[in-house]
Amino acid sequence: MDRQLEQLAQFVANANSLEGLTRPLLGLLQQITGLESTYLTSIDELAGLQRVDMVHNAGELQLPEGLTVPWHDTLCKRALQSQCFVTENVAEVWGDSEAAKQLGIKTYISVPICSNTGELVGTLCGASTQHHGLHNRPELTQIIKLCADLISHQLNRESANAAAHARADAAEYQLERVQLLATVSELCVAAQSLSLAVMQIASVMQQSGYWPQVLPFEMQQQEFIALSVNGVAWQSLLTNWFSQLAPSQLAHHVMPLPTEFSATLTQDNNGLVVAIYAQQQIVAALLVVDSRDSTFVDNKLLLLSISNALSLLAARLDEHQQLVALNQQFSYFALHDPLTGLPNRRYLLEELQRQIARAERQQQHFCVVFVDLDKFKAINDQYGHETGDDFLKEFARKLNSGLRKGDFVARQGGDEFVMICQLTEHSEVQCQELEQRIRQLCSGDFYLPKHTLLYEGPSIGIVVRHPGDSSDVDTLLSQADAAMYQDKQRRRQGAAPR
Repeated sequence: MDRQLEQLAQFVANANSLEGLTRPLLGLLQQITGLESTYLTSIDELAGLQRVDMVHNAGELQLPEGLTVPWHDTLCKRALQSQCFVTENVAEVWGDSEAAKQLGIKTYISVPICSNTGELVGTLCGASTQHHGLHNRPELTQIIKLCADLISHQLNRESANAAAHARADAAEYQLERVQLLATVSELCVAAQSLSLAVMQIASVMQQSGYWPQVLPFEMQQQEFIALSVNGVAWQSLLTNWFSQLAPSQLAHHVMPLPTEFSATLTQDNNGLVVAIYAQQQIVAALLVVDSRDSTFVDNKLLLLSISNALSLLAARLDEHQQLVALNQQFSYFALHDPLTGLPNRRYLLEELQRQIARAERQQQHFCVVFVDLDKFKAINDQYGHETGDDFLKEFARKLNSGLRKGDFVARQGGDEFVMICQLTEHSEVQCQELEQRIRQLCSGDFYLPKHTLLYEGPSIGIVVRHPGDSSDVDTLLSQADAAMYQDKQRRRQGAAPR
């Protein structure tokens, strides 16, 4: 089996077409199963037909390529409906199958080939006039399905490539015919601003001579705003027209302006609005004055292409803005606790390293405060984790509200918080005042969405770093943790906080 799997990997690596992948796979399946014929079919359910596209015959059963049969009477359809992909007794299970009777099929395998959308497009099959005991090989179904999945992937990839190539060929054909579209595309590719691109393309379109006048507009809060002086008189007109359009009309890229709204046009001209979309919303537009005697179909194709190019630009710029915002979110959450919004442990370690370096340069003192929420588990147990989360958020808010300029607070993890506080000098009094301030902030009533809790306060450990100390980040955190633990022990023994 390992050898067959190695062969399978080689087929996948070397294949550059559906046929180049499928034919070796059919031969491999024949070797693995021992069946007389393995083959790939395509299915047209709408027409009710199944066609044998590629066959590997290696025995008495000889199936011809190109054979087309009614889909409703095939073994494949029966296998798919019953979810029975391997059948050893075809005559007993599907005795009504005329094809099975005529060919004398006793053993049959069939797995579906599906498109990316889940549509059935074919089957990978095997058949034999002999019994082969395939039910005693449970790994066989997995291998057959794997081969079917590989063929499905190749088929979908070729279909996608064909569609992409068709679109590219159509676009290239249009660009070759219309030099204007090449210029529009270049402007769209280079553009970093939609409004600027719309103005530039309006100018290029007007200079092309296809239209007497092209006016650019930008959509802001459901109103058209002119991007050129000549378009100011049209702002209210277009906004009024836009408000009267039905949702189905808003899906069109090129829309004729009704004559009752075109009083400023001469009798020889038509008004066309080229809509530019992003996220299925109109974000800009071009008002195109077109001659009534022009070839409307040709001009409309040009306008549709220009609308598509600008809409792609609008979508790209919109996606770029979303990507920038998403990257900012990722950067934020990489350094912040998602529940409390405070800096997380990673941010804490980086900030503490910066504080050590700054303190050494400026010969300053600072302290690390380790805060642990006593009896937090009891809150979770009594009120539930939702209330526990609300308590953590309110506790973090209280800590954050007590920060002075230059101070820093982070959620170390779980029910532990760490503060970095600046000291004017190393003073025991300052540390005591800081500890007292934290206790006052974080003790007493906590007004939560569903409960009001009376909290007795956390355990607090403070360690001071002096200029010249060799203490690194881990040492400072360990010392502050130890100091906090001592405070916790005193509180458990009923001693008053220092």
